[in-house]
Amino acid sequence: MAPEAHFSLFDGDRLNRLFALLHAPQEGRYRVIKRCVIVVLLTWVPVAVLALYGGLLGGGMTTTNFFADFAAHAQFLIAMPLFMLAEPIVEVSTRTADRQFIDCGIIRAQDLPKLHRVHVLLRRLRLSLWPDIAFVAIAYALSLAILVPEFSAHPLPTWHVKDYAQWRTLTAAGAWEFLIALPILNYTWLRFVWKIVLWTVYLERVSRMRLELHPAHPDLTGGIGFISATQGRFAVFILAYGISNIAATVGYEIAILHYRLSVMPVWGPLLGFTIVAPLLFTLPLLMFTAQLYRSKQHALALYRERVTEHSRIVEKRWLERNRGGESAAEEVRELTELSALGTMFTRIQTMRVVPFDLRSFSQLLGSSLGSIAVLLPLLHANANVAGIFDAIGKLLGHLAGR
Repeated sequence: MAPEAHFSLFDGDRLNRLFALLHAPQEGRYRVIKRCVIVVLLTWVPVAVLALYGGLLGGGMTTTNFFADFAAHAQFLIAMPLFMLAEPIVEVSTRTADRQFIDCGIIRAQDLPKLHRVHVLLRRLRLSLWPDIAFVAIAYALSLAILVPEFSAHPLPTWHVKDYAQWRTLTAAGAWEFLIALPILNYTWLRFVWKIVLWTVYLERVSRMRLELHPAHPDLTGGIGFISATQGRFAVFILAYGISNIAATVGYEIAILHYRLSVMPVWGPLLGFTIVAPLLFTLPLLMFTAQLYRSKQHALALYRERVTEHSRIVEKRWLERNRGGESAAEEVRELTELSALGTMFTRIQTMRVVPFDLRSFSQLLGSSLGSIAVLLPLLHANANVAGIFDAIGKLLGHLAGR
């Protein structure tokens, strides 16, 4: 009997416990909507309100206008909700994959204790305090790395900081941005990267077991084609990360700093992300290639022998003048069996030795391109976008009585 096993990448970790305290538990109704509202209320809304009452608006696409800051809006209004959406999608998909390894018999009964030990390892890593401490430290380090240049000798004027007499200090909106909002964003994607590491560890441990593969399986990957579908579910994370860390930065350079697409700081990150992001979720599946290749070659040898033997018998009977008085039904049965063997042999020949299909790769590639697509309005309608942001700033200023 298989030992009781509980697989999860997210269950019971500290962020989920915190959301539970905020009445948005992991298994609660409308949890994604609730969490999206919470993260927007903690990030974009306070910065927008403080910027509004601090006079950091108007003037079109300028560095001192918060409402023209493409990066802030993309990160907190689009990417953060997408991270909240990505978690349940990935959690359900990875849990399903784990169950299919067991239910489909891919992991043999004698290896189920090994799988249980993998579950225990993942639980310990998932609930460990040290990764969260490291993520918080890195989140603030990344935030401060962006902030420090604004206190240099000749900084570019921004809505983050202002000069008061002989002192240069953070605005209220800038303080919330760099001390609360941006660290929350950084922690969110760093935590998700850690979950991807845990999933990769799981795949690595499973790939080291002797799997019960079936080369003639219709999925053309020995029966583990579901791993490809699971990897494809990470497309939502790619979309969120691309918007928050790639498109937001490049959009700021295009809209505010007026960089051209032809300069390296613009096209370099776009091209690199488009290529690297899908590969990061494809390459780990190469860990299954050795077993798939051996299984394919072994099956080809067996089926080739069987098909050759059966073909010889059928051809001999059909080519001889005297076929021993065999009935028509017997002849049809032999031909049908030969045809079935031929179909199975062809299927094994087309078996992939990497459990990844074009559909899943297209999902990952489409997400990386989709995150970049949010830049199209800035690339083709910069002047119109500037007018829109300027109008929004004036309207908000009027409503605030400024």
